Amino acid sequence: MAKKEQIKETVGARLDPDARRAHLLAVGAAVFGTRAYDDVQIDQIAQQAGVSRGLLYHYFPSKRVFFAAIVQVGYDEILEATRPDTSQPPAEQLQASLEAYVDYVESHPHVYRAIFRSAASLEQTVQDVVNGNLDLQAKRILSVLGEVPEPDSLSYLAIRAWLAFLIQAVLDWLDHGAMVDRQQLIAVSMGALRGATAALARPLQDTEIAVGRRGHRATNRKK
Repeated sequence: MAKKEQIKETVGARLDPDARRAHLLAVGAAVFGTRAYDDVQIDQIAQQAGVSRGLLYHYFPSKRVFFAAIVQVGYDEILEATRPDTSQPPAEQLQASLEAYVDYVESHPHVYRAIFRSAASLEQTVQDVVNGNLDLQAKRILSVLGEVPEPDSLSYLAIRAWLAFLIQAVLDWLDHGAMVDRQQLIAVSMGALRGATAALARPLQDTEIAVGRRGHRATNRKK
């Protein structure tokens, strides 16, 4: 069932606190993903969610706290969806994680836009949530590559720069998808990752990435 249909069915229903909180976050992500942060009014979200303004503030005491929760939940989902399969070689782990990343974006475009477009202009509290999760992603990638994820290292700087490239490339793809297809986006992003790892102790090689793609496609065909 599409997320919009799920939201509509939840409006007006009696929900337990956890379900209500999740519903409010889903509605909020849909709204913040299509409008600038300053253009969003809590009353609008409450109306779309089928609840009172007071109930929304019961769960989230301010608009900024609400948005920070949306960002954190979205990132938790991204990190879970892209968890590497450590039984695979490094290149295959990274290829599979990148494809899962794009899969998540395709399924949750409003959440992705809310995280990386609206959050960029907000106060330090929300930016800290984004940066903290980018740190987790960078450390995960470096661990897959067999690197020690030291925040001041050249390898860490290279992966954080690649993540910035990936975010902008995906946002552009969401906005102008007709200009490049999904596989081209993944291929370009993997090429950029190969370049970003050139200075690392164990850089990704062209052959490794090609093997990773073939192995991932073979795995998919078996499913």
